[in-house]
Parts: sequence; C-alpha cells; structure tokens
Amino acid sequence: MTSEEFRSLPEAGPRCELLEGVLYVMPEPALDHQFLVQILWKFLFDQLTAAGLAHTYIPVNLVVSGENYLSPDIIVIRADRAEMLGEVWVNGAPDIVVEVLSTDRDRDLVEKRALYQQAGVPEYWILDGDANTLTVLELGDDGSYQERAVLTAADTLTTSLFPEFSLPLAQVFTHPARIRSQD
Repeated sequence: MTSEEFRSLPEAGPRCELLEGVLYVMPEPALDHQFLVQILWKFLFDQLTAAGLAHTYIPVNLVVSGENYLSPDIIVIRADRAEMLGEVWVNGAPDIVVEVLSTDRDRDLVEKRALYQQAGVPEYWILDGDANTLTVLELGDDGSYQERAVLTAADTLTTSLFPEFSLPLAQVFTHPARIRSQD
C-alpha cells in the first residue's frame, strides 16, 4: 500500500499502521493494555503537559518516514518542538515513544524499534504488562539504542530529557484499579 492510499483510509474503523508499505490492522487492545497506557499517560500528562513542558498523546498517528505510519501507544514531544504536530498526523521523531506490548510483540521489539531508532527517537520505552517491566532504550552517540534500564514495580522511572519527571512504577504496576485478565 502506498502512503497516499493509507492516508485516504476512513478515520472511523480499526487502528492501522503502515510499515514499509505493508498494512497492519491492529486488534482491539486488551483491557489491561488500555489501563497501562492510560495510567502511564496520566502521570506523563500531569507532570509534563500540565506544567507546559511537553505534549503527550495516546494513541497517535505518527509518520516516522515516507512509508512508515505508526500508531504508538504514547508519545511525548517537548513543548519547544510543537511544530511537528499536525491536525491529524505527527511528523517526525517524538522525544519519547512508548509501546505497551501486546499480542504482536515482535513488531514492537524488532520492527518498530528499528524504525524509531532510524527516525532518531531519543528514548523508546517498552512496557511489558505480563512481566511488569518497563525497558528504557536510549539513542546512543552511534545512532543505535542502548538499554539504559529494565525497571520493575520496585523502581522509579526518570528521564534525562525531562529531569522534572519521576514516577514510582508501583503506582502503575500495582495500581488498585488494575484488573488483570486470567484468560
């Protein structure tokens, strides 16, 4: 599929992504996946967006390159980089991209990781709700991702991009409203 064909898809309908010209129709995320996205976004919003430091979105239409239109779970863009925000699409590399792993883990761990790295996204956070971990990848001087940390509920998430941000991950992974499916 071409980027023009992808952009002409109806707005109402399933969430889709275009990776290297291949259309991926994404299934509806599980409730735990949705909860993890919402709770992490809420903390990012409260500490960064409400303070005027950044723009945060869930989910969002992101153009990382000509034939790659992704829909990450959360993005964070410094307030001084707002020019990349379009009416429907975000064009370019956000400062932070967050993916919550779901059924198609390889796409997030391999394909999207490579695309975000190639696009120059400074930090890629991978939240694994099954393992209750959050992996922080940082773009190194050589242009490749380096694993900074694999965090658990016992850890506090921080980022050098926003020194004001701090989140004890127990508030995400062990939140009393979190209901994990038993199927």
